Amino acid sequence: MRTTETRPLHWIALAALLLIAGCGGPPGLVRPNQPTKVARIFEVTAPNEWARFRFYEGELWTIDGSALNRLLYLANIRDKYHVFGAGRASKRRPDGAFYRTGMDAPEIEAVLRDAITELGVANVRTSNLHPVAIGATTAFRFDVAFDLGNGLHYLGNLTFFERKEKLNLIWFSAPAEFYHPRDAAHVDQLLASLSIRK
Repeated sequence: MRTTETRPLHWIALAALLLIAGCGGPPGLVRPNQPTKVARIFEVTAPNEWARFRFYEGELWTIDGSALNRLLYLANIRDKYHVFGAGRASKRRPDGAFYRTGMDAPEIEAVLRDAITELGVANVRTSNLHPVAIGATTAFRFDVAFDLGNGLHYLGNLTFFERKEKLNLIWFSAPAEFYHPRDAAHVDQLLASLSIRK
């Protein structure tokens, strides 16, 4: 009986270890004004320094900690997969924030808005969807705002594009007070430098 009771604890501990191992170890450093390859898809030149955490098919960048500013890069999101990596669509789970090849830009915006809402934040609002040229690729960008339970209001933007029938995205967010006004121009400069591997 004791073995049966402790088995769930062993599984939880194993899952935690696998999650930590999947984060790619200690952060790297993004040096200012140097081209940086990200997730084998993107290349950007940041005007300021960022800490970078690598994981499978993506990276998380931050200056002051991910609660205060973050750039999330996600690459190669496949057809019928959740945009934030929460599994695949199935007969049991047909609905959710799943990317589907052939979606148009407003549909992808709606799926991404749903995925952000699923994170447990409140008052998620998106606006100003518009095309942006990244070399020969047509990408799309929209503004994102949401609130946390602790009262912080966040602002940012999300850029996405399709490459080889897979979705790729870059999501910037920071608190509206101090951090977003301080960091937004640097992020705009970084996004203007973005190039995409063919």
